[in-house]
Amino acid sequence: MNVTPNKINSIIAHDLKDPLTSISGITDILIKYWNDITDDEKTDILKEIRETSDTTLLLLTDLLDWSKKKAEISGPEKSIFEAEQQIKGILEPLFPKLKRKNITVENQVPPGMMLFGDANMFASVIRNLITNAVKSCPNGGNISVSADFEGSFCRFCISDNGIGMTKSQIDALFPKIVPGTHTNSSASSGSGFGLILCHDFVEMNGGGIWAESGENQGTKVFFTVPSHNG
Repeated sequence: MNVTPNKINSIIAHDLKDPLTSISGITDILIKYWNDITDDEKTDILKEIRETSDTTLLLLTDLLDWSKKKAEISGPEKSIFEAEQQIKGILEPLFPKLKRKNITVENQVPPGMMLFGDANMFASVIRNLITNAVKSCPNGGNISVSADFEGSFCRFCISDNGIGMTKSQIDALFPKIVPGTHTNSSASSGSGFGLILCHDFVEMNGGGIWAESGENQGTKVFFTVPSHNG
């Protein structure tokens, strides 16, 4: 994916402006109406500030990871790693946020599934896709992370029972990428930095990413990573 510096700056400005504006507005309410707000309402507002802050911090962390990789001439730092343990480590820091929305996430990736790729990029893709799934899920929603073998690749699926997407939204956000090839599509430019990061990281490791969804039918996002199993 051909992402220019100007495009990156535009995406970052857009994605950071909304959460920072939200935090500013919420704190302004607390300051002005502190004595009129109940303790329960204060707790809910502080939880919203914390969740927004966590999301913004994740965006900045991924930005630094992505910029670092872009600057490296050597490209991805590929190694052999186990998918199930990697995903387990990704999910643990997300549990407080998931608990607040009463969302269940199941790690259905079988133990012993070995991958050959950049472990940090893999973690960023999983984390971003789960974060997107959480945003689309209602309170009490369900998300699952599963995987199977597809030729010389492992195919991962992040599935949720959220609001879903139309076909036009899928086509815009997830242009089909054939494993081992690169795309110059800019269709995902309106989806925010997270999805551009996912597209870029998947491509850099030789995989593909796509989605299946329908309005009010939930969403399944798939991506592939080279396998290192026999």
